[in-house]
Amino acid sequence: MNFHFDDSMKKKVLTYVSIALITILLFFCFYKMTALQSFLNGLVGLVSPFILGGAIAFLLNKPMNFFETRMMGSWKLKSAHKRTIAAILSLILAIAAVSLFFWLLIPQLWNSIFSLVESFPSYLNDFQRYVNQLITENHIDLSEVEKIFGDLDIFQRITQVVTDALPQMARMSYSFMNTLLNIVLGIMSALYMMLDKERLCRHVRISVYAIFPQEAADYLVHVSDIAIDIFNNFIVGKAIDSLIIGVLCYVGMTFLGLPYATLLSVIVAITNMIPVFGPFIGAVPGVFILMIIHPIDAVYFAIFILVLQQFDGNVLGPLILGDKLGLPSLWILFAVCVGGGVFGIIGMFIGVPVFAVIYTLLKELFAYRLKQKNLQFEDFNDPITLPFHKGKTRS
Repeated sequence: MNFHFDDSMKKKVLTYVSIALITILLFFCFYKMTALQSFLNGLVGLVSPFILGGAIAFLLNKPMNFFETRMMGSWKLKSAHKRTIAAILSLILAIAAVSLFFWLLIPQLWNSIFSLVESFPSYLNDFQRYVNQLITENHIDLSEVEKIFGDLDIFQRITQVVTDALPQMARMSYSFMNTLLNIVLGIMSALYMMLDKERLCRHVRISVYAIFPQEAADYLVHVSDIAIDIFNNFIVGKAIDSLIIGVLCYVGMTFLGLPYATLLSVIVAITNMIPVFGPFIGAVPGVFILMIIHPIDAVYFAIFILVLQQFDGNVLGPLILGDKLGLPSLWILFAVCVGGGVFGIIGMFIGVPVFAVIYTLLKELFAYRLKQKNLQFEDFNDPITLPFHKGKTRS
């Protein structure tokens, strides 16, 4: 008996085989999750200079375009020479800006950190005396406190944490040198990417159209355009927003007479890059440090950060970012929680633009599906009617 495989039979066999392979692959991934995670971490470590280079090239693309088209547009030079000069100028500008920032900031940060470490034991003793005085004045029953905390010696543990943290800084020298090497390699790879970005984009486009059907390839190119626009707006806007928040935090802490204004303002500015939870994450070290030095200063600092976060979330953030992400507040919170739960701090940062891309694509998909049914989003603006009793509805 002869079997004849027609086109429909071949498609079915291919579909079943693909489903079986995907199922086996997923089972293997879940069964060997630890080994897979270790492999992925090693792979990311190997390609991290190129990932960093791609991020640098992405951030410096607009400055390079400005130098190449506007500043040198009328120069009588070859296009390759203009590109080289523009790429080098962009890198020099970025390195100079980062160097100036650290040159102005590091001495103050170092003085603040050194002063904090040097004074920490006396701050801890003062705090312990303050607690003892508070217990004495308010006639607090120490036996009840011991029932709550048991044999936990908070002050000894805090001192132990600080003492153990200092020797660990020496052990981080290898990691620091490795990071420095990755940064240098990342800058070099970014320069090559900027010089040859058209060829790289063309190679990616050729690969996409060679692997996928034309309609799918067109859609992937469309997705990449949306992602580039959203990530660019988010990163640039959030960086400007965080810089302003850091300056306002420094001015506010100086006005309130709070110590370590430079150190705590830098922490707040950096963590502010994380949407929603960033200012609160940055406030935790400040509250802890000020609580040891002077508890009432910690209260003032916490209230000030809360007001600053409200100003950022309701005034400054919308003014800078506007509605470029197109995400409602609920979905921003969802993106931060999911991204942080899966990828940690980095996930909290990139979760919002990633989800903004997904949200935009879903809106396009739903608009397309509704258009096929002769419907629009505006058709669903009327109040929803829910069944209440049989034969009746309630608005």
